Amino acid sequence: MITVRSALARVRGVFASRRRDEELDEELRGHLDLLADEHQRRGLSRADAEQAALRDFGGVARTKESYREQRGLPFLDTLLQDLRYAIRMWRHAPGFSAVVVAVLALGIGANSAMFTLVNALLFRPLSGRAAKMLGLYSHDPTQPDSYRTFSYPNYADIRDRNDVLDDLVAFTFAMTGKPEGDVMRRTFVEIVSANFFTAIGVNLAAGRTFTADEDKPGANIPVAVASYASWRDSGFDPTFLGRRIRLNAQDFTIVGVAPKGFTGTTALIAPELWLPVGVFDSVVNDVFKNNGRGLADRSNTSLMVAGRLKPGITIEQANTRLAALAADLERAYPVENKHQMLSVHAMSRVNISSTPSTDTGPAMLSAVLMPLSGGVLLIACLNIANMLLARGTARKKEIAIRLALGGGRARIVRQLLTESLVLALAGAAAGLLLGSWTTRLFIASVAPIMPLKIQFDSRPDLNIILATTAFAVLSAMIFGLAPALKITQPDLVDDLKDLGGSRGASQRFGTRAWLVVCQIAVSLMLMTAGGLFARSALKASVADPGYRYDDLLLASIDPSLAGYTELQGRTRLLAALERLRRLRGVAAVGANSQVPFGDYHEGREVVRPGQRYALHRTPTYTSVTADYFKAIGLTILRGRDFTRAEETSASAAHVAIIDEPLARLVFGNDDPLGQPLIVPPRGNDAPTAENEPMIVVGVVPGIRDGLLDRDPAAHLYVPPATHYRGTMHLHVRTAGGVDGEMLSAIRRELRAVDDRLPVVDLRTMQDFHDRGLLLWVIRSAGRTLSGLGGLALLLAAIGVYGVKSYIVSQRTREIGIRLALGASPRDIAWMLLRDGA
Repeated sequence: MITVRSALARVRGVFASRRRDEELDEELRGHLDLLADEHQRRGLSRADAEQAALRDFGGVARTKESYREQRGLPFLDTLLQDLRYAIRMWRHAPGFSAVVVAVLALGIGANSAMFTLVNALLFRPLSGRAAKMLGLYSHDPTQPDSYRTFSYPNYADIRDRNDVLDDLVAFTFAMTGKPEGDVMRRTFVEIVSANFFTAIGVNLAAGRTFTADEDKPGANIPVAVASYASWRDSGFDPTFLGRRIRLNAQDFTIVGVAPKGFTGTTALIAPELWLPVGVFDSVVNDVFKNNGRGLADRSNTSLMVAGRLKPGITIEQANTRLAALAADLERAYPVENKHQMLSVHAMSRVNISSTPSTDTGPAMLSAVLMPLSGGVLLIACLNIANMLLARGTARKKEIAIRLALGGGRARIVRQLLTESLVLALAGAAAGLLLGSWTTRLFIASVAPIMPLKIQFDSRPDLNIILATTAFAVLSAMIFGLAPALKITQPDLVDDLKDLGGSRGASQRFGTRAWLVVCQIAVSLMLMTAGGLFARSALKASVADPGYRYDDLLLASIDPSLAGYTELQGRTRLLAALERLRRLRGVAAVGANSQVPFGDYHEGREVVRPGQRYALHRTPTYTSVTADYFKAIGLTILRGRDFTRAEETSASAAHVAIIDEPLARLVFGNDDPLGQPLIVPPRGNDAPTAENEPMIVVGVVPGIRDGLLDRDPAAHLYVPPATHYRGTMHLHVRTAGGVDGEMLSAIRRELRAVDDRLPVVDLRTMQDFHDRGLLLWVIRSAGRTLSGLGGLALLLAAIGVYGVKSYIVSQRTREIGIRLALGASPRDIAWMLLRDGA
């Protein structure tokens, strides 16, 4: 056991290594002189006596190494020596070093870029105490997965009466309309309780948080906290605080600025603004979050809730006490809190949902992506190993001399590994820069098509630096160890005679060649996977939902973003339809509430009267106007289309059109025409006009909702008179003409209806399809895998060259003999190619 005194002596030895080396040299010379004198007294000459003394003493170099290991910190001493020697070696071979560093930069850069994305999804710390926040969830134990959000009164009761959670916050998300020039841009905002920022434990970069008065339901005090990015985009304008911005036809005053990089309780997803709960009624127009009764109504469940456990409380204890609180709330408010069970769970970093969820999805994606990029690094390492073997041929004599002079094999292997580590660290530094640049390029490509802004910092943090360093060390071990062991195998006679190239000629398809075979196999596997994704992307890019895109234009409007009521919004929708139907060059116009292959999907239960819902997949629920099917090119197979009266009059709108898949699911072999259907209320919601029986008046062909769907999905189509949605998409089928001119004409007509009418999208249907998020994912996966495969194939080609160069260098003597015996260069070249050399 090393004592404290000996440990201190070793530390002191580090700072006096040169003096101690001189003392050791002097002592060894003294021993050798004594031995030489002894042999000289026995009759040998002085020169022969000195040689005999060296033989008797043993390896001088090995003795020095043994002594150094017993004083100071030998590992540190030898590491510094090895580093200096490695740097000198690679400075003498700049071309070889540059190639190795470049190959490593590609391999490590691919892994660094991939880990940067994984780190942002799973590991980068959230702001403040956000990682300690637990989600509070409410569900009906009699119905699995029946989770629901909270009303503000329920949130306030739980906040004030629970004894297990601290800093209980309420929040929800909404899309609002923000004017930008002559268009209305959808802006992602988060509506939060007044204690949101203090509960997470962050200080604002500027200004203040929300007050208790601004937090009261219905207060409607229009203030906002802006994101740090918005402040930065303004050039850090000193008048930014107090600036007014217009959202949904209402002016909001900026009173604060969130900290840099703040994303709340999630990673990557960054609201542009945070608004107080008190403005909920005037901002949230989503039918799923706002039932129109106001936030103060206990039946208006629209908020998500989170908090931190009190000290000493476990999740199991919290759930037990929350169950008792849920029972109290059910007794006090039996209608709104029927069968309510409260529980806390860890919150997902990437998912925004009222249902407990984990990060399993991103973790599984990471588990797929990291091995793919790891395959590229493995190929790079194998290539470098082959190049080091080829270079090691030239160093065989040097290594043999060091071994003959008494150098230990382990010491030489450590020196060679240090040389590999120096190259690996240089490659890691270059790879870190390459990975950072690649991730910035990736985010820049996805940002324009994302419905939400992404808060992504590509600068390396400690996790990324540690991971990149680990990649470098692992790479050095992979590509450095085998060559080091190979070229230090003790075969001194041949190596000292420089006959190393004569060995192994019979092993013309040895380990190195098999390594190249593996490299090519892995690279072709990656290229095949990339080709499959590329083929899927090609098929998806030309796919359609079941109707043709040519001569079809899309204009999306959302009157609610301008503060219009449902009645005002419906009036402007009908006016827009009438003007576009009269527009020259228009063959048909219709509108619907959701577009196939889009980012939004609404499904509802559909049953026949007296039946229970039993479909394995919820049918797509779409509000459509008259002539919609004509506009998109779907033929009505049986029955009829909606009439203009059903499009406008609620009293005449209790009708529905279904597609063939829904007809088979609900009616089987029965004729659906004239049959009633019902859309049951959601959860505990009170029935509305949407839930009244509807008569089926038509059947249309099925279409696909998702880009990856193989078969058409079931659809229920209802008129907007009683099934109105804030966002409606106008489909304009033209009779030919130039798309750009028609789009400009549509914009003029919509302005003529109302110059404040928010037009949130205006493009060709093909452009809408091409800019879809899922299609981008498929295309990006194809490009990524194809790129990794191409990179791997390039590295494999370099590896083939390295092996060929190595084996040819080993057979130089043989080739010379063959040439001397009359073989032609063409015969030699054919022999090498035939043998796989």
